[in-house]
Amino acid sequence: MIKYEAIGMQYGQNVILKNINLTINDGELFVLVGPSGSGKTTLLRMINRLIAPTTGNVYLNEKRVKDYDLRELRLHMGYVLQDSSLFPNLTVGENIAIQLEQQGVNKNDRRKRSMELLDQVGLPASDFIDRHPDELSGGQQQRVAIARSMATQPQLILMDESFSALDPVLRTQQQDLLLKLHRQSKTTVVFVTHDMQEALRLGDRIAVINDGQLQQVGTPNEILERPANQFVADFFATARPRLGTMTALLSSKLVQKTPVADQSAVVTTVAELASLTPDTTGWLCFQYQGQGFRIQTTDLLHYLGQREER
Repeated sequence: MIKYEAIGMQYGQNVILKNINLTINDGELFVLVGPSGSGKTTLLRMINRLIAPTTGNVYLNEKRVKDYDLRELRLHMGYVLQDSSLFPNLTVGENIAIQLEQQGVNKNDRRKRSMELLDQVGLPASDFIDRHPDELSGGQQQRVAIARSMATQPQLILMDESFSALDPVLRTQQQDLLLKLHRQSKTTVVFVTHDMQEALRLGDRIAVINDGQLQQVGTPNEILERPANQFVADFFATARPRLGTMTALLSSKLVQKTPVADQSAVVTTVAELASLTPDTTGWLCFQYQGQGFRIQTTDLLHYLGQREER
């Protein structure tokens, strides 16, 4: 668990963050979103101590991050930047395994782990492990960067505008990959973006930051349907999905047919479905035209995000 307690940040007279109190739960894909210069990247960089707060404390697993050994803290975290930041003189496999090398893992085990991760991120190890970064496309480099962030099986991965330099098609592919890997690993991910649609697609929960202040924390549905103030409403106004029809959604293969449950809500539109509260495992269970169905909340938001991009 990550906890920000009364965080303030100031450079001279320039106030960056003001009294931020925020908790990120284990296993969440948590998104910090806001306009450029809002303070979200500063918050992220406090976790791995690239930046120290002027006031307050950041806690990781109930221990102040400033009390950790800095090298050990960073060796057990993944970090993915806007550009891949791969070492050009190292092969793909060597880039992925660099933290493992620093931890003293032997060469054969490092290569084996690199091969496993390349396959997980959709880059066949036999084709890519001995290439160099300049032989890869931008999207492929970012996949290698994601693989590198997972090499030590960290409890936490930090991602700072990691897909913003990619074209829309590649960006969607990387978002899909992150969602898949997160479902598989349940690693805590803190993701910074200025793109509200990306925040809605990725976040289990979203923290909205503006002018150094926390505006709202909530699920994507809560942010869209119950904005805390006018800034949040206006910021997400253009990201509101074009919802489409229930027929199109049911044909998307994201929806599972189930026996009709008496307690499930009856819906007639996608808007009604999107307003439902999921159960504790993230499923939205509903009835449509007398039949029972269910869909994962993340899948529904992903679907709605894809419709918006079209």
